[in-house]
Amino acid sequence: MRKKGNEFGLLYGGRNYDIFATLLGFGHSYYEKAAGELPLEKGMKVLDLGCGTASLDIEIEKKAEHTCKVYGIDLSDTQLKYAHSKTKGMEEEISLYKGTMDELPFKNDAFDIVVTSVAFCETDEEVRRGSIKETSRVLRNGGYFVLIDCARPRMALTSAMLLPFFMLKTNEDNWNNTYVEICKNNGLMLDKETYLKSYIRCQLFKKE
Repeated sequence: MRKKGNEFGLLYGGRNYDIFATLLGFGHSYYEKAAGELPLEKGMKVLDLGCGTASLDIEIEKKAEHTCKVYGIDLSDTQLKYAHSKTKGMEEEISLYKGTMDELPFKNDAFDIVVTSVAFCETDEEVRRGSIKETSRVLRNGGYFVLIDCARPRMALTSAMLLPFFMLKTNEDNWNNTYVEICKNNGLMLDKETYLKSYIRCQLFKKE
């Protein structure tokens, strides 16, 4: 069976993943900033593709003042196990599923926002394209797809320091920003683009 993404495992997954992520600049402040890019409103349903340890999901709920319903999906048992421990007591707000982002177990037009944060760089081209197609299917008309991924670095000291690591995470899609055209072909039009870090791009697409 074809591997669809990084399952991390015991060494790099779970609590250790959060430790490594924080050391690389993906700690609380990063997820807080990422959640701030979502056009959240009370009562919205949000889907997180490749939710990992649910750090972004927790920040989304905080920003929404615990009025949204967040669904996270990930293929890693290790990540999901730790995510469940982090979201204990938040089961009414955050639901976690095991699965792949290119085969979503949800109905058409089910979500107001779909987001993915530095997860596409862990997958191959086929999964990325399948995920965008699935995103369009489960996203309601007028809803938003927030795509956060590694990108061609802007000039900054941090990007120079971390370049060797992030070169391992680049691919034709994020380096050449082909997501705009792929999303457009699936009815998702670019509405806004910004950088959360010198090497992390955040794109907001609207389903029309």
